[in-house]
Amino acid sequence: MHTLDHIFKYVACICGILILLILAAVAIFLLFRATPLIFADRNQLSSVYADFTGGKSHNFLSYVIPLIFGTVLMSALALCFAFFVAIGIALFISHYAPKKIVPFLSSVVDLLAAIPSVIYGLWGGLVLVPAMYPFWDWISRFLSWIPLFAGPVANPSRCAATVSLVLAVMILPIITSMARDIFQQAPRLQQEGALALGATKWEMIKLAVLPFAKSGIVSASMLGLGRALGETMAVLMILSPGFTFGINIFKASQNQTIAANIAAQYPEANGLGVSALIGTGLVLFVISFVVNFVARKIAGNTSANRLNIFAKFKKFVKSIKSKKPNQVSSSVSSVSSVSSVSSVSSDLVSSVSVSSDVSSSSTSPVIDFDKFSPTRSYIASRKRKDFLMHVLIFLSFIVAIIPLASLLLTTIIHGIKRFNIDFLTHNMTYVVGGNATGTGGYGGILHAIIGTLEITLGAMVISIPIGLMCAVYLIEYANGRRIARIINLMVDVMSGIPSIVAGLFAFSMFAILLGPGTINGFEGSVALSILMIPTVVKSAQEMLKIVPNDLREASLALGVTKQRTITKVVLRTALPGIVSGCILAVARVIGETAPLLMASGFIASTNFNLFEGQMTTLPVYVYQEYSKLSANCPANAPDSCVTTIPMERAWSAALALIVIVLLLNIIGRVVARVFSVKAK
Repeated sequence: MHTLDHIFKYVACICGILILLILAAVAIFLLFRATPLIFADRNQLSSVYADFTGGKSHNFLSYVIPLIFGTVLMSALALCFAFFVAIGIALFISHYAPKKIVPFLSSVVDLLAAIPSVIYGLWGGLVLVPAMYPFWDWISRFLSWIPLFAGPVANPSRCAATVSLVLAVMILPIITSMARDIFQQAPRLQQEGALALGATKWEMIKLAVLPFAKSGIVSASMLGLGRALGETMAVLMILSPGFTFGINIFKASQNQTIAANIAAQYPEANGLGVSALIGTGLVLFVISFVVNFVARKIAGNTSANRLNIFAKFKKFVKSIKSKKPNQVSSSVSSVSSVSSVSSVSSDLVSSVSVSSDVSSSSTSPVIDFDKFSPTRSYIASRKRKDFLMHVLIFLSFIVAIIPLASLLLTTIIHGIKRFNIDFLTHNMTYVVGGNATGTGGYGGILHAIIGTLEITLGAMVISIPIGLMCAVYLIEYANGRRIARIINLMVDVMSGIPSIVAGLFAFSMFAILLGPGTINGFEGSVALSILMIPTVVKSAQEMLKIVPNDLREASLALGVTKQRTITKVVLRTALPGIVSGCILAVARVIGETAPLLMASGFIASTNFNLFEGQMTTLPVYVYQEYSKLSANCPANAPDSCVTTIPMERAWSAALALIVIVLLLNIIGRVVARVFSVKAK
């Protein structure tokens, strides 16, 4: 083997194994930073926990268990809100929507999944919180006998119910996207067979599509749950927190989540307080790891389960052919346990009765053929059920569109007011309260745009080479081996790491290596790269898989080394898809807020040095302006003083962020679509 081949292979192998090392490093650094909790003085620790909780907790368990309870409660409620709506949307896109608009609807769902969580928090805190009070109050009046819905209802409704609703809107696109892909993979033969046997469309879906997708639906739900468990900014911006085990979701100041608590307490924590927060972050990491691991294992077993279903059905058909007529009735009774297709047959012939007094001789069974003719009422009831499910599936799509449309329209309406050249070309230097600056402006986002671009570029420099070489190793060198399966599973699990945990990891690593208090833009780049690498790996893998093996074999047959075959043939062929995947990965991390709050900080001026000093990004800017609520305008202030200027700046920055994210998504999809033909 050529020397360059050896070097290239070893580099790819190192990048593949690096995924395992990164996950191990996250756990090790968090554990190391949390170890002071073990050896510290108990009185000091008790004082730290008492300060965090207002005297309600005095040890780690009494501190973290209410946080776990709040995290699980709100995430589970969000999943309950989102699950059936998401399945309805996925069915609408895959089986009910006109074929011409299916690609558009699929793209919209994927785009909505990329909207930054800080914008959901802004919309939830300023729009949804005041709007939901009448509805929660109405539910409480009628269902107050259930402890979950007992009053009084908090006004404003900064409670677990509102947070869960926002989390549900956030995880809707995630569950919908995965469920849609699975529904579209359902075997066409089974669906057409069910319809040919007289099943209605809903009966076909219930008996041929949903059983096929059962494992995938569970996996999608678990991934949505994992996303909700790790959400930080939306919870932080909406919830009025507390440290109790209250199950009343309409009361404020009862519950708190682990991620939101870390973000809320971190700015004022030091010493043992930081260690306590990192300890809770380690707990969140373990919970998220387990949830995502289970989800991916379920998804990995889905294909095997489907093959098992088909094998059972073939075995059943073969057994029917090999039996005598008087043995058929006993075989038909086993249909319900075979598969979704056999369930169709069993359901449609359930009215057939075989005489029970048929002897075991060669006499043919007596069948009452009159019962094959269903009554008019039975046919009508089936049609009514089919129509009802059609309406419900369509309504689920409408129900999901309402909050998402409200979010986008509200951001545009409120954000356009200050969205001008002055806002885009100035920073927050010399901005005091609601007063105008010397140039007549009210501050801007120039420093946040530059910080966002620099930190994201740093994350790309780290993530793209590692992710691409890891994908090359998995497809070109380790394909089918056990190590490849392990790395693939860990990549999937890594994609579900909460962003706040990535921020804690970067903060802990730099504090250990460079000393406490180290905060700079590159630290934020490291945090974002943890979140970006899995997306790059998966997108590059998919593109490398579709490169025809004939191209590889032809190149190798001509005497070209494997390294040059990969770089000159395989990667060049897959380049458009890889570029598209990298752009989409950037779009997903550019809106992250929680890790950058911890790793990069916030300043009012423009910092061009990625490796020194704090840097501001657009998502952090949105949160900081939202936190101000209003500006101070004294009684003798000029008319140019605007008390609402922080909210106006927050909305305008949110609009700029949405525009950037949507443009990146659109560019990524256009690149994939335009150049994919050339690649083929």
